[in-house]
Amino acid sequence: MEISREWRRLDVDVPAEGEVLLLPGGSFSSRVVNINPDGLCFMAPESLKPGHEVRLIMELPAIGKMETRVKVIWSGYFEQHKSYRAGGKFENMDCREKDKFLRFYHLKVMSLLGG
Repeated sequence: MEISREWRRLDVDVPAEGEVLLLPGGSFSSRVVNINPDGLCFMAPESLKPGHEVRLIMELPAIGKMETRVKVIWSGYFEQHKSYRAGGKFENMDCREKDKFLRFYHLKVMSLLGG
């Protein structure tokens, strides 16, 4: 099944701390590996399942720290990366956090365009 996306995913390498909500001991260190305005892909523990809600705290270069929640849409093991990854959509993002994230996305787009 191919997923149609409105926005282009941009590769990034952003450190993050995650917490699977409603699961005891659900905290983990992570890295965000790609983004778009609707969601992101991050390195994940193998226990993540579609429907899990994850709180992520990221340190966005040139922007600062931001916190968000994502609902896991898919998760799987990627042999080429030797790691589990999960993709999720943003859930109820605070306006200030959304603004930070969109500024970061815009900076990434501009750097790709050479501006």
